[in-house]
Amino acid sequence: MNERILISVFISIPTWIILLPIFICSIMLLAVFIERMIFFKALKIDYKLLIAGVSTELKKDSAENAMSLCAPYRGPIIEMMRKIISFWGDSESLEFRVKNISENTIRSIERFATLTATIGTVSPMLGLFGTVTGMMKSFSGLAGSAYSSNLLAQGIAEALITTALGLAVAIPSIIFYNYLVTKAEAYAGEIEYIANTFFELKLK
Repeated sequence: MNERILISVFISIPTWIILLPIFICSIMLLAVFIERMIFFKALKIDYKLLIAGVSTELKKDSAENAMSLCAPYRGPIIEMMRKIISFWGDSESLEFRVKNISENTIRSIERFATLTATIGTVSPMLGLFGTVTGMMKSFSGLAGSAYSSNLLAQGIAEALITTALGLAVAIPSIIFYNYLVTKAEAYAGEIEYIANTFFELKLK
């Protein structure tokens, strides 16, 4: 009796309730994709060339000119350089500040990677849940419940649609997550190079 009640609860779940979280995941993924593409576009700068110019100006004790070199650009890495230049004269706290700012900059570049990975993990599970409820409806139809043919068709459709949509969201999510990780690692190298350049310049 309890099993029948439990099965009837799953059978009574409308298809749209299962599809809704999958659609929400797809919208979130699209929003993250657009935001990150705009974000990474602003990061396409030759940082080695820029830091070379900044270093030359700082060697001349011209922090103002060094700051002006960064003025035409934007993005978290440029903001990191501006902050370091702004307190260049305070040598006592330089190492701590550079380390703190560098870590914050890396976190800003890694932003939404965890969310993308979560979407890639959850979406196929939501599709699988729809597959299970759809199969329950199909077997219930085969068992001879009222409107058995309708319930059978509804169950099969629900199982196929939810599975397909779950995978359609999960596959690009995983691909995009790997892209975000690769980008974050590349820019982490740039940040480390910039931080080390400032350290070496201060020691000279």
